[in-house]
Amino acid sequence: MPSVLNPVAISNAQEAEVAELLRCVGDHGATARNGLHQIALPDRLYRILIKILDDLADGKAVSLTSAAQEMTTQEAASFLGVSRQFLVRLLDQGKIPFHRAGTHRRVYFQDLISFRKERDRRRHEAIEQMAQDAVKDGVYDEF
Repeated sequence: MPSVLNPVAISNAQEAEVAELLRCVGDHGATARNGLHQIALPDRLYRILIKILDDLADGKAVSLTSAAQEMTTQEAASFLGVSRQFLVRLLDQGKIPFHRAGTHRRVYFQDLISFRKERDRRRHEAIEQMAQDAVKDGVYDEF
């Protein structure tokens, strides 16, 4: 199975088939039909399925991975968009949980997702604070 770093794309010829599948699934709401069988899908699963089909129909590559997937430090660094050495420092500082497989560090994908969400939240708060300070200091006019 491809990892999160190796997404799979469909061919241009298959895009029309995926678009048709998206139309069928979208027309029936959160109910999957297969001949005489009808299955109600949980809303969250339905939304994920629609998102996957929509991206594929648009020619985008899609990958699925388990939240418990282990990643090497290089894969984790690539996912976060940082250097491997910077990631290792984050691990050693305890900012991202990890475990060892022999002498190698391994990181769970779910821990990277949590770290990225927290990092993005802190960045957003810092930008908002900077904007508020700029307005307060009269650098920008308030609306």
